[in-house]
Amino acid sequence: MKKCMILFALLMGCLWAKAQSVVPQVNENVELMSILSRMAGFQEYHMDMAGQYIKDMDSYFKDNTAHPAVRYMKELRKRYGISFDAVMSMAIHLDNRNGALSLIEEDVPTLDKRWKEVDKGEFLSHLNSFYKDTEFNAFFKAHKSLYEKGIKSYQDNVISHFDIDWYPRFYGNEPLEVFSVIIGFCNGGGNYGVDRQVKGKKKEVFAVVGYYVDKEDTPMYSKEYLPTLIHEFNHSFINHYLDEDKYPAHVKELEPAATDLFKSAQWSMSRQAYNNWKTMVNESLVRAAVICYMLDKAYKPEEIRNELLEQMQRNFRWMPELVSLLRKYEKEQAKYGNFENFYPSVTDFFKEYAQKENERFEAIK
Repeated sequence: MKKCMILFALLMGCLWAKAQSVVPQVNENVELMSILSRMAGFQEYHMDMAGQYIKDMDSYFKDNTAHPAVRYMKELRKRYGISFDAVMSMAIHLDNRNGALSLIEEDVPTLDKRWKEVDKGEFLSHLNSFYKDTEFNAFFKAHKSLYEKGIKSYQDNVISHFDIDWYPRFYGNEPLEVFSVIIGFCNGGGNYGVDRQVKGKKKEVFAVVGYYVDKEDTPMYSKEYLPTLIHEFNHSFINHYLDEDKYPAHVKELEPAATDLFKSAQWSMSRQAYNNWKTMVNESLVRAAVICYMLDKAYKPEEIRNELLEQMQRNFRWMPELVSLLRKYEKEQAKYGNFENFYPSVTDFFKEYAQKENERFEAIK
C-alpha cells in the first residue's frame, strides 16, 4: 500500500510538472529596481555586461544621478543592507497600475526580511517620483526589440534543454509553486531566486537571471548556462526545511555543527553574500542537487567534474560527499518517499562532517 501511495505521488508530480511551461520574460519592475540600484552605485548591478543596453541606460538617466530616489537607495544599502537579491525581491513585490507603483497584496509575507524595518511608504514615494520624473516607461518601451532578442536567445539555448519534470521525480512530491524566469537585463552575471505569494494565488518562484552579450551585442546564452537555472529553482524545494517556524527540530539539530562549519568557511561564504549557516547549508544542498541533475541527464564527465570543482573552489569542500549522499537518496527513494523524510540524513551528514573536521583541528594542537 505504501509503495502504491509513493508511485501515485510521483505520478501526480510528473503530471503537474508537465502542465507547466517555463517561458522567459522581461519585467519592467525588475528593470526599474536594477537600474535604480545601478545609479545608486550597487556594485552587483554595475557589471556592465549588456553592451549597448548599458550605454543607452547611462545616457538616458545621466541627468538623474542626484535624484532623491537614488540618494535614498544609497541610504537603504548602508542602513539595512538592501542589496543583491533584496533588490529583486522588492521588484517582484511591486504592482504597477497605470504608472502608479504599490506593493502587491499577499496571503503570506515573502518580501525579503531586509526590507522589514524600511518605511515602505517613504520608499514607494521616492520610487514613484523616479518612475515619473525619468519617464521610465518610455525607456522600457523603447527597448522592446532588445528584450525580445534576449528572451528568444534564452528560450532557444537554455529553456529548450530544461527538464522541469526532474524536480518532482527527484524530491518525490508535487510542487505547490508556479515557476517563472525573468531576464534581468541590467543584472550582468547576477542570478537571484525570489518568490511571492499574491493573495488568492499559488506561490510563484522566480529565477531572475542575468544578461550578457559579446562584442557584436549577441546574447551569450548556451546550454552551459542551464545549471544556473536548475540551481535557482532547487531553492524552492530546499530552503523551507530550515524555516524555524515549520521545522524547528531541523534547525535545533543542525545549528551547532553547521555553525562550526560556517565559522571555518566564513570568509569565502561572505564574499558570495552567504552570511549565515542556514544559507550555507541551503546553498550546499542546491549545488549538490544541480550535480545530481547533471548526472541524471548524462552530462559529459568533464562537465560534471568542472561543476564539482567549481563548488569546491567556492569552499563547499564537502560537495563530493554530499553529492554521494543525495545519490544514495535517489537510489533508495522508494524507501523514503520524498526528500522531507530523508532530511534527517542530511542533518547527520553535516554533524558527522563537522565532528571529523573538529577532530582534525584538535589533532594539530
